[in-house]
Amino acid sequence: MTRLTEIWQCLTTTMPQDRWLSLSEIYQLIEDNVGLDKDDYDSQSPNSDIPKWQRNVRNVLQYRKKTEQIEWDGKANYKI
Repeated sequence: MTRLTEIWQCLTTTMPQDRWLSLSEIYQLIEDNVGLDKDDYDSQSPNSDIPKWQRNVRNVLQYRKKTEQIEWDGKANYKI
């Protein structure tokens, strides 16, 4: 299972700092640059098809938004 710190490290090293990225673009960055394992692709809950790693990405974004390490435009776009 990929750790939240690994996700944040990936974001800080791969996200362009001069433009907004959509959540789907962020998911693609993570998928392309983090060695996700089988557990990461398990469903986030019994009633959802969304993989755990995507929930974890959203958790990282939410936390870093609160700590003002990442900006959010209110429309699912983020910028470091």
